[in-house]
Amino acid sequence: MKRNALLVGGFVVIAGVLVVVAILWMSGNSLFRQEVKAVMYFQESVRGLYIGAPVTFRGVPVGQVDEIGIEIDSKTLNARIPVRVRLRPDSTRIINGPTGRLELPTLVQRGLRARLVAQSFVTGQKVIDLDFLPDTVAILVGSPDEPEIPALADRFGALIDQVADLPLRETVQDLRGTLQAMQRTLVGAQATLEVAALELKGTAVEARKVLGTATSALGQVQASANATLASVTQLSQDTRNAVVSAQPELQRTVVGAREAAEAARVAMNRVAEITSTGSTLRGDLDAAVRDLSQAARGLREWSELLEEKPNAIIFGTTRQ
Repeated sequence: MKRNALLVGGFVVIAGVLVVVAILWMSGNSLFRQEVKAVMYFQESVRGLYIGAPVTFRGVPVGQVDEIGIEIDSKTLNARIPVRVRLRPDSTRIINGPTGRLELPTLVQRGLRARLVAQSFVTGQKVIDLDFLPDTVAILVGSPDEPEIPALADRFGALIDQVADLPLRETVQDLRGTLQAMQRTLVGAQATLEVAALELKGTAVEARKVLGTATSALGQVQASANATLASVTQLSQDTRNAVVSAQPELQRTVVGAREAAEAARVAMNRVAEITSTGSTLRGDLDAAVRDLSQAARGLREWSELLEEKPNAIIFGTTRQ
C-alpha cells in the first residue's frame, strides 16, 4: 500500500510540474515578466486583424493583440473598434536619458501612434505597427483609466474609400465587353491574316513560277540574240570578204561599163550624123528608100496582074 501511495504521489507531482510548465509556455512566461496593457480605437475597418496578431514597433515585435471588440453610440450609431493589446516593455531599452522606463502616457505625448499595416498581401492579414509621429494630433477617445495609444487612419484608407465609391461592377462589365470585342477583333484579324498569308503564299508560288518562266524565256531570248549577233557578225564578215574579193571584178566591170557607155555614145553620134539633114549617107538612104518604094509598087502591080491573069507569066504581061 505504501508503494502504491508513493507511485500515486509521484505521478501527482509530475503532473503538477507539467501543468505549471504548460501554463508558463502558453502564457509566454508572462507570469514572471511585467507587461503593459493598452487600448487603441480604430474608426475604419480592421479586416485582417486577428487575436494574437503581433504588435510591432517599426517591424520589431513588442506585443500582441488580446481582444477585438465593437462599441456603438446609441444616439449617433457611430461605431468604433477597440483593440486591446499587451506590450512587453522589457523589449525596449532607453538610452541617452535617465535610467528607468518611460511611461506609456509620456510616450503618447511625445508622438507614439498606432496604425494598421498589411502583414501579407496574399492572405490579407494585418498587424498593428507603432511609431513616433510627433507631427500628428493625439486624439484620445477612451476612458482615462485605461492606457490608450492614438490610432491613425490607414494611409490608403481614403484611396480605398474612393475605389469603393467607383462603379466597379459597371466598370468591370465595360472592361469585359471591351476585352470580348478586342478578342473578336483579334480573332477576325487572325483569320484575315491567315487568309492573307495563304493568298500571299499562293501569289509567291505563282510569282516564283512566272519568274522561272521569265528567266527561261530571257535565257532563250539571250541565246537567240547571241545566235543572231553571231550570224550578223558572220554576215558582215562574209560581206566584207565578198566586197574585198569582188573589188577587182567590180573595178573591171565599172571600166567595161564606161567603155560600153563611150561606145554607145560614139554609136549614137554616128547615128545622129547619119540621120542628119544633108549628109551623103542620108541621101543614099533616101534614094534606097525610094527605090524600095518603087520596087514594092512594081511588086504590088505584078501581084495584081497575076491575080487577074494567072497565065501572064507564060503569055506576057500586056494589059488590055
